[in-house]
Amino acid sequence: MSCINGKDRINDQKNNKRCKQNVMASNNYADYLQLDKLLDSQTMLSMQNGKVSYDEHLFIVTHQGNQAYELWFKQILFEMDIVCKLLSGNLWNNEQEMFNILKRLGRISSIIKLLLEHFGVLETMTPYDFAEFRDYLKPASGFQSLQFRMIESKLGLKRENRVNCCKSYTDCFNGKKYDELERASAEPSLFSLVCHWLESIPTLKDNIVWDQYRRAADNWLERSTESDISCLEKRRKLMDTVFKCDQHKRLVDQGNRKFSHMALKGAIIVYAYRHEKGYTLANKILESLVDIDTLLSKWRYSHFVMVHKMIGSFSSGTGGTTGSEYLRSTLCDSYRIFIDLVNLPALIVPAIYVPPLIKH
Repeated sequence: MSCINGKDRINDQKNNKRCKQNVMASNNYADYLQLDKLLDSQTMLSMQNGKVSYDEHLFIVTHQGNQAYELWFKQILFEMDIVCKLLSGNLWNNEQEMFNILKRLGRISSIIKLLLEHFGVLETMTPYDFAEFRDYLKPASGFQSLQFRMIESKLGLKRENRVNCCKSYTDCFNGKKYDELERASAEPSLFSLVCHWLESIPTLKDNIVWDQYRRAADNWLERSTESDISCLEKRRKLMDTVFKCDQHKRLVDQGNRKFSHMALKGAIIVYAYRHEKGYTLANKILESLVDIDTLLSKWRYSHFVMVHKMIGSFSSGTGGTTGSEYLRSTLCDSYRIFIDLVNLPALIVPAIYVPPLIKH
């Protein structure tokens, strides 16, 4: 009996080996990446309509929704989901997870930099080349990219802060796609999770460190050598918005600030004590968020410049938007998710006045 079992095991091992070899044989480079599907999906509409525009092939390859941009958008969403999950925990005592967040935020920045390079390739096409096949694109438009809208929502861009367009999101996305956008909008955003993380900074549990920092600010303003009285007064008023909750709230209500007062205090503490143990990694995370915000602004600007070059100021977009004018209107602070972090250096007391950190 044991002999038969032994033979069976040998036969099973041989069969498993053959299966693995067959899988490896079929799963070559082209099959693994499904290159046949990928490389056969560049259908030029100008060719189908009897007037070939060879620059349309360049447009499709570099800007094709289901390949270059959308695959990278998918990876950005993948990385953001992991970052949001990590931010949901208690990070202040977990350097390993903070390193993980930092790595993934850096990867998102690298992807956006790669996407920015695509504009340089597209701009080798002249406006007249683009005009030869542009009408065939209608009503397709980059405005209809579900994944890019999901990235904006997951970052924390609120619907009321979006620029009004001729089409509603219901028109662009219906059924399952609209449900996906709604689900992404309903989840805690990266912005809200970062706010919660900054609000939970251990040194803000009591007011000792913050009171000490506020006295340092008063000392700095009293000793200021600023000769221009009006500039000094502006600086005092700006610092009042940091230390007086009602003035901070007024800026939030006006749309000029987004963080809660406690989150802003947390960000200031992290930045002011960025060289102290426990705050270096936190500060690098904040810097990475600024990098992503800035790169997305560069992406929007580059997109606007390219479209403006191709169709001018008065042509409508292929998807029904106002074209380059719509893109120009997105170049505003309401689209900057972490604008408070961008503006943070103006709210910081100079290092020589910052008191030593009180250890808890």
